[in-house]
Amino acid sequence: MGYKDSSEMVVHKSLRVFSVCRREYLTPAMQQLLADPDAHLAKSSGPFFKGISGDTSTVGVVSIDGKKFVVKRYNLRGFWYDLKKSFRGSRALRSWKNSHYLSEHHIPTPRSVAVLIRRFGPIRRVTCFIAEYVDGVQGRDLFAEGKTHDDAWEPALKNVEGLLKQLRAARVTHDDFQHRNMIFIDNAPVLIDLDHMRIHRFDSPWFRHNFRKDVKHFLSKLLEVSPEAHDAAKAVMGSLPQ
Repeated sequence: MGYKDSSEMVVHKSLRVFSVCRREYLTPAMQQLLADPDAHLAKSSGPFFKGISGDTSTVGVVSIDGKKFVVKRYNLRGFWYDLKKSFRGSRALRSWKNSHYLSEHHIPTPRSVAVLIRRFGPIRRVTCFIAEYVDGVQGRDLFAEGKTHDDAWEPALKNVEGLLKQLRAARVTHDDFQHRNMIFIDNAPVLIDLDHMRIHRFDSPWFRHNFRKDVKHFLSKLLEVSPEAHDAAKAVMGSLPQ
């Protein structure tokens, strides 16, 4: 997709900075967030989708103009690693593109708000993806470690099966499809963490192979935390290729 100003988007391009933001959200407070995301992350509130910090990203919830947003900052890993990654597509831009694709296919995912990339020469020094905050039950809580039963499991898993069928029809593989990358609203999953999602042009054997991997990955991750949840998923999702 191209990046240019429109009635919906505001794009800023310079030698060192690239940003795109939905026009409706580009207030002075949002501009401050884009100018210094680290300062906002330092005082961000929970809950956190992936913890306060990790090897590859830092994720926090920030309040801007009375609304909550999720800010995902992709962390630096070292000069040579970052230089190598700079010649590949930005994960923030991939998340932006993928969220738009899912929305176009009516697949639930948090609405994208902005992307920020700051460079020093060829190296991306700051890369952020910002999305609307979704208030729901995180998958890691619904399928908590050691949990033996939850009445919400069966309807939630039936909805996960429906989500997988939507992804199958849209020729999408997530590449980390698991309960921890979902937020549940009334037992319906909202898909997050789209960095590695792939859009396949054809219904090819390669796509079908990767789709089966997504299903197997979901089941294996459930098995790690709760054999009972895994068995419930196998029973509910038996019609899917595994």
